[in-house]
Amino acid sequence: MPNHTHAISFVLASIVLLAIAGPSTAQEAATSDDPVLVALGARVSTFLEGVSMGQAETAYGELLADSQLRTQEDAVKTLVTKTNELEQMYGRYLEFERIAQKRVGNDLVLLKYLYKCENFPVVWYFTFYRTPTPGETPAENAAWRVVIVRFDTELERLAAD
Repeated sequence: MPNHTHAISFVLASIVLLAIAGPSTAQEAATSDDPVLVALGARVSTFLEGVSMGQAETAYGELLADSQLRTQEDAVKTLVTKTNELEQMYGRYLEFERIAQKRVGNDLVLLKYLYKCENFPVVWYFTFYRTPTPGETPAENAAWRVVIVRFDTELERLAAD
């Protein structure tokens, strides 16, 4: 009899876990299979890894290579300077994780990352856009470019998202 009780408990626990995890897991699977989100996530990861190694200028140069933002030299210099101050302000870098990703239509992607430092986390926001082709659906591998990159420490805003 104890074996049946154990088996029933295991089945019930599994059902409860599936009920709790089911919807979010299905949603995560759908977005993690999206080749655009995978590719853009890789670009952001490369950027944040560069930032974490103290190579902000190079990281911005690569991230913004095909963006009109690169032509706004003063704004990019300010971003590089503020990015280089992250460790001094918030402590040693520990890790980063994607906390949100969203496609808005076919041609806009919003990504949000938590950049965890020893004393305080920083929230990074990346917006990618691709120019749609009139009259046809753009190819998934069309050129995506950064139209917004910023960071802040307004953590309470994360609860409102």
